[in-house]
Amino acid sequence: MHVFQIRYRNTQGTLMRILTAASRRGIDLPYVQAEPLEHTHKVTLLLEVNPKQVGQLCRDWHAVVDVIDVRAGRQLKEAFDHGAAWKVARHPVTSVPVQASRQASA
Repeated sequence: MHVFQIRYRNTQGTLMRILTAASRRGIDLPYVQAEPLEHTHKVTLLLEVNPKQVGQLCRDWHAVVDVIDVRAGRQLKEAFDHGAAWKVARHPVTSVPVQASRQASA
């Protein structure tokens, strides 16, 4: 597994162009976290890729106009499993039935 951290200016479509670089190669995106970072934004991706794909992705991301910095690192599989990745996320996605949300707001 490789961890990528990409700093970018949050303009229209920038995050989508970053994610599209991986998805058009058929690479699964098991973990994606985007967050503000001072005057810019940062997205962290965990991807299962080979060294050739690392180079291709970095080249594609550097070509995106509003990308400021791309960092690629290797993470040991034992130290970072998919379950732990979701526990680390600050705002996990949850679903609330419509009736429960109406009762809570009343």
